[in-house]
Amino acid sequence: MGTPIAVLGAGAMGSAAAVLLARHRSEVDLVVLDVDPRRAEAVAARAGGVGRGFDARSGELTMVLKEVRAVAACLPYRLNLEAMEAALAAGCHYADLGGLFHVTRRQLELHERFREAGVSAVLGIGSAPGLTNVLARRGADRLDPGSVRSIEIADGAVDLDADGGAFAVPYSAETILDEFTEPAMVFEDGELKEVPAGSGVVDWTFPEPVGVQPAMYTLHSEPATLPFTIPGVRDVRWRLALPRAVHEGFALLVRIGLASREPVPTASGPAVPREVLAAILGAMPRPDGEPKDVEYLDVWVSGTREWSPTVVRELARFDPSPEGLSAGAFGTAIPIAVAVRWMADGRVAPGVHPPETAFDAAAFVADLEREGVRFSTEVGS
Repeated sequence: MGTPIAVLGAGAMGSAAAVLLARHRSEVDLVVLDVDPRRAEAVAARAGGVGRGFDARSGELTMVLKEVRAVAACLPYRLNLEAMEAALAAGCHYADLGGLFHVTRRQLELHERFREAGVSAVLGIGSAPGLTNVLARRGADRLDPGSVRSIEIADGAVDLDADGGAFAVPYSAETILDEFTEPAMVFEDGELKEVPAGSGVVDWTFPEPVGVQPAMYTLHSEPATLPFTIPGVRDVRWRLALPRAVHEGFALLVRIGLASREPVPTASGPAVPREVLAAILGAMPRPDGEPKDVEYLDVWVSGTREWSPTVVRELARFDPSPEGLSAGAFGTAIPIAVAVRWMADGRVAPGVHPPETAFDAAAFVADLEREGVRFSTEVGS
């Protein structure tokens, strides 16, 4: 009999996490939870687990989580705190995919309660945030203690099966709209600063086949924690580099007001542009055939090594998985799938942690490498 582990949320990322946990059927008894029992059962049937519905308004989630050792919350980030409280009440280890900076900071306030309860929580352990944080820690570990001065992070992807005008939604439309509209946070000269969404655009050169992509500041969780966990760092900047067609498409939608939350009159009654747009984007058909995308995480850590100025570049590459997951889905889901197994085994200390302090960076990377993530490191002056 394996360790009972739950995936909370039967959407695209929850489905991917369940499929990847199913690689370890001999060690994991998988439970998929969703407010829609049919969705939970469908995902569980694919992954070889048990699907269960629950009433989100009744406290039923806490009762269900008492039956598992750890939960991977693959939910819209606004639901993280509610899910986290349910896990704490159940005495269940908790991991999620990120709180888009502000929710993450509120979640960190639960540290003492989790520590006293003897359970662990890891916040934002997808590809980015998540593996980006671990790579920043790994880069810092290669430098002199306390010497890190800057951390520059970018996430870039390309679909090799798409023509130059192709437009697709790589993850939650709501999250992307927030990233394009909510003020971003950067850590510069030792201070957190708010900057306009979509500012700071640079042409970022990723390894091929991603190549050069426009990378911009967006609201993200890396600057919420890295400035306080990497000693000495003065600058932490995160940039998102969506495929050019996606970047330009969302920029246009925002520019013409379709991300607005203010109702506008229409012939059939008031409508909220953002809600309509999110519904349309969420209903876009997925491409037929096997996925052919590639995604890179690119993390530059600057400091000294043996007291000489040094820059460490940590790269992670995601490709489509043998299960048929896209590179984007695989990259987001595999870190949380590995994390909850670590947590269920007691390998993460009680309390609430960002990824860079939750895990031994080298050991976590080694586990991900065994799961199919490709890593490389460059060290220069």
